[in-house]
Amino acid sequence: MDYRSIAESFAELKESIQKYIEAKVSYYSLTAFEKTVKVLTYVYSSGIIIAVLTIALILLALSAGIYLGRALESIELGIMIIGAAFLLMGLILYLLRGKIFSPCIIRALLRIFFEEKDDQK
Repeated sequence: MDYRSIAESFAELKESIQKYIEAKVSYYSLTAFEKTVKVLTYVYSSGIIIAVLTIALILLALSAGIYLGRALESIELGIMIIGAAFLLMGLILYLLRGKIFSPCIIRALLRIFFEEKDDQK
């Protein structure tokens, strides 16, 4: 083996390693982009669903307050009772937030970040 063939081999090896590194960087960039888009889609769609459900809950609470108020002959009292019930539910949810919300959020993010693709098997 002469010096020239060794130098050419090293040049080819360097070029191959460089292409491999560029391919890996591109792959991880695309993977990170895909995961980011999935997380943002999840957050955005969840936000829209929560907003719609919040509006529905407000309207239902208002109607329940009016109904209860008519039954008690004081609409203000009915709305205050419904408001107090929501305040109590909010306090309970606040106290249990770590046990209720954290596992759901963690599971959803784990599903997004670590899902197996069928074509990668």
